[in-house]
Parts: sequence; structure tokens; C-alpha cells
Amino acid sequence: MKVKKYSNVFKQAMEHPRAEEFLTNARARLQLAHALHEERTSQKLTMAELAKRAGTTPAVISRIEHAQVSAGIDIIYRLFKALNKKEIHLVI
Repeated sequence: MKVKKYSNVFKQAMEHPRAEEFLTNARARLQLAHALHEERTSQKLTMAELAKRAGTTPAVISRIEHAQVSAGIDIIYRLFKALNKKEIHLVI
């Protein structure tokens, strides 16, 4: 039986043609997750309360706050409108 070596897995991953795109998208999801969580908790809102205001579900809020999904502009707009935010600053 042949055993695979994974000593260079990160190096190999970074050599993938879409590695930079993946990292950029991951950073954007993390920045949005952090901004949403900070704003929601600073307003002392639960996920359920924010979801109701934005016309979505607590599960969607959770997935966004845990950076598990890439949120579309429509849901981002509804969330920040529900939080009474006119702008958002993300550093990517």
C-alpha cells in the first residue's frame, strides 16, 4: 500500500491557480461575519430578532456570522437596513 505524504499540502494549495481568489473570498466572508456580529450584538439583538427585521431566518444569520456562506448583496442590504446602517466599511 502506497502512503501519501502531506508535508507540502499548503505549498501545493497555494500553487493552485485559484488560490488567491479563494483567499480573497474567505477574507471577505470573515470581514462581513465580524461586522455583522459586532453590529448585531452592539444593538443587543438576537439572531432571531435581526432575522425577523430583515425578512430571513436565524439560520441564515448564523451561517453569515460564522462565515459559512457567501452572502449576496440583496441579503447584505436587508441586514444592514434592518440594523439602521447606511454604510459599512470592510477592510479586505
